[in-house]
Amino acid sequence: MRFKDYITEGINDKGIFKSCFMAGFPASGKSYTINQIKSGGIGAKVVNTDTWVEFYGSNIDWVEYGTKVKTLTKSQLLLYLNSMLPLWVDGTSSNSRAMFRRKGILESIGYDTSMVWVQANLNTILKRNRERDRKVDEQFIIDTYNKLEKFKDYYKTQFDTFILIDNNDGALTDKIILKSYKKMTSFFSSPIKNPNGQDLKNHMIENGYKYLFDTETYDKQYLNKLIDTWYQK
Repeated sequence: MRFKDYITEGINDKGIFKSCFMAGFPASGKSYTINQIKSGGIGAKVVNTDTWVEFYGSNIDWVEYGTKVKTLTKSQLLLYLNSMLPLWVDGTSSNSRAMFRRKGILESIGYDTSMVWVQANLNTILKRNRERDRKVDEQFIIDTYNKLEKFKDYYKTQFDTFILIDNNDGALTDKIILKSYKKMTSFFSSPIKNPNGQDLKNHMIENGYKYLFDTETYDKQYLNKLIDTWYQK
């Protein structure tokens, strides 16, 4: 079986060339909030090393499993990009250079990018962190909070679709969830705006291509180079 035969998605699926960056403070409730506003009709994939960390267990020995987790994460992203799948990109908001590097990689291929920012105040975040099984160092949370507060307004200017969601205790009402859900469904369902994506999709349809590996430019080697850049520190 060929590598691309493991993938069932293709050029005519909904949500191709669409990606949303998940941003917010540690313990602000990002994962919960995103799960509430995901479009049921668009199977966007989550890009996050936590997927494999949870698979092996949160207390894994990184000396033994670290390389394996990184390899699996990269292989998974390769599959997603080859099929141009809609993406939720997590884990980058506190590192602006990494976030914009990944945004640039996606847009160079043809993706439209958006951002959902999950907001909560510091006291709420610290309280939730103390209640979690996987606790984060409190000083790290405080430092990250102060850093991200400076980024928020700038990030808002860098995405045509930017959704700010208040997830303080009691703030995430059904009305807010529905409004955000409709916005994200509209983003993932809308026509591709990125000229690179428009041209590439038309080229693939004209030539009967289903995956990026079919094209003259985006072979496996090229995509692997992009993914190595994606994960460089």
